[in-house]
Amino acid sequence: MKVYKNSILTLLLYSLFIITALAIHHLLSSTPFQYVRSTICFGLAPAFILYANHKQLWFRSSLRWIIKLSRRPLLSSTIFVMSALVSFDLTFHFPIHEFVHLFLLGFGSFIYWAPLLLQCSFIKLQNYMRRFLYLMLTSILFVLYHESSFYFREGTDTEAFLYTGVMIMIIQLFSLIIEWAESERDTDPVNVKGYFKSVSKN
Repeated sequence: MKVYKNSILTLLLYSLFIITALAIHHLLSSTPFQYVRSTICFGLAPAFILYANHKQLWFRSSLRWIIKLSRRPLLSSTIFVMSALVSFDLTFHFPIHEFVHLFLLGFGSFIYWAPLLLQCSFIKLQNYMRRFLYLMLTSILFVLYHESSFYFREGTDTEAFLYTGVMIMIIQLFSLIIEWAESERDTDPVNVKGYFKSVSKN
């Protein structure tokens, strides 16, 4: 299987992000800061990983730690929740809390997308079941945190960010299912041949 087989499909699906985010933020009349959060988390972060895949930037030694971290989905989920979600409520104690949060948001978003999108030729891709479970886990945590935040803070200022995230996660889930189905449908003639007739030793 080619490493970059479905990059074009993923990129096309993510091109819907701009339209989706603009529509949601316009309808909910959210603050510009929430639109910036959505752009960083669900636009720039996955776009950079797709760009790194295309340019094969993962061969650089300075980025090897990202590859190692992408193989640990539970740790990636924890970093995403703490950096992208919890930091929004905690950084209000800092003088420049918006910039601090955006920095942590960018870092956490990059870590979040790595297990789903990172592809390079010198490591084995994670199987579809692991990526599916990781996506479901982070999506559930994403929704539950916002719902609990709305309940305890009695505010819905991050509602547009929530809906944008849910929409993008659904698109990613749809993309993953299509890719999974295509991989299951394709058969390897070299492997199948031996089941029906003897393979020549020559």
